[in-house]
Amino acid sequence: MEPERHEYKGHRIELRQREGREERVAAAEGEEKLELLIDDESVRYGQLPDGQYALEEYAYDWTDDLMDLAQRFIDYRDRADEIRRQADSGEEG
Repeated sequence: MEPERHEYKGHRIELRQREGREERVAAAEGEEKLELLIDDESVRYGQLPDGQYALEEYAYDWTDDLMDLAQRFIDYRDRADEIRRQADSGEEG
């Protein structure tokens, strides 16, 4: 994988090289060399034996395209936030 950056629904998704100590720790743990960030927050991911990626916080879905998976994770979080808002407004009213 190569470093890349995309905007998706107002969120910034970035794959970038890990820096310094993080790179050494990741290499020791057998993790990917690239770090996935969504809105400047690191998102842990792993690769399944068949080459597909899965996110630690979103193991319900996996794909061989990490950027696509990050977009699906954003959609999932947006839906979950919307459901929470609806539930909160229903309880108050």
